[in-house]
Amino acid sequence: MSLVNDFDSLLENIFEGRKDLALFVVGSRCYYLADDKENFCIDVRPEYRGYVERGAMDGELYDAAISAFRGGVPILDVNTFQRYLDNNGVNVCSSEWMGEFFKYGHSAVYFVELYRHIEDVLSGRAEARLDEWGKLRVRLPRFYINLDSKIFQHVDWDRSHESYVPSDWNAKASSEFGGLIPDEDKYWIVDGMDFWSLQSQG
Repeated sequence: MSLVNDFDSLLENIFEGRKDLALFVVGSRCYYLADDKENFCIDVRPEYRGYVERGAMDGELYDAAISAFRGGVPILDVNTFQRYLDNNGVNVCSSEWMGEFFKYGHSAVYFVELYRHIEDVLSGRAEARLDEWGKLRVRLPRFYINLDSKIFQHVDWDRSHESYVPSDWNAKASSEFGGLIPDEDKYWIVDGMDFWSLQSQG
């Protein structure tokens, strides 16, 4: 499959809600993934136990659901991360690949013009072209999951994912995680222009 087909397929999956982009940090390395956001939960057991307590699930069904979830990986940590990838056929995308994906379909001139427009919006001199911004924003990661430091942040504003993260984690809905990512992995920097502000304006 060509890069163009790969990019088109990923965009379709994102727009259809089948996949979201996430950055995982494991063993001090950054991993970009595209997967169903339900698979980005850290520990699914409390949620399923809630079903049991409400009578929506019995013990036998609970055990089966736990065994089946995320390909048999109910808890996501540094020790189970690779098993999650392997069991679910999740591919890791390099920062270089993600950079090409981010720029796909747009020229260098477009990014220069858009960056100037964003600066004008942030300074109050223009109104944001929200539809256009949204189409580029979906190419940015919506989840940051640092399994080393137990940090979980997301910009899926309509969902309270942080409520289901273990209590010993630092979890919140915030776009601040852009500042936690090493510069070499910020694929949304195009010719020195940082487009992360698209995320913070979401």
